[in-house]
Amino acid sequence: GMLIENAMMYLNSPYLWGGRTPFGIDCSGLSQMVYRLNGIDIPRDADEQAEVGTTLSFVEESEPGDLAFFDNAEGNIVHVGIILENNHIIHASGKVRIDRIDQQGIFNTDKGSHTHKLRLIKSII
Repeated sequence: GMLIENAMMYLNSPYLWGGRTPFGIDCSGLSQMVYRLNGIDIPRDADEQAEVGTTLSFVEESEPGDLAFFDNAEGNIVHVGIILENNHIIHASGKVRIDRIDQQGIFNTDKGSHTHKLRLIKSII
């Protein structure tokens, strides 16, 4: 739908902490702006965004447009991405890119390893 089309407009945008434009954007800026373009306000930061919506247990339950959240070793949510079809995710990491997602987290095909550990998935709409 429109949400995914809006997300794809940011593909390959450079990562910029605190950024919210195609010229530079961070992970939670991407999710916030894509939802805003669809008339839905969600908080600015990933840990706050994780408080919104309905929690899903498995990647398989998710729909394109749902948000996936990732935590660090301390259990703090530090990353967010937007679920796409066929177990893929669009997220800002170095740049806005598309990677695979599974129950462990984000699998970076360039590196051949998981780069972000999945904590939870939220259905916002």
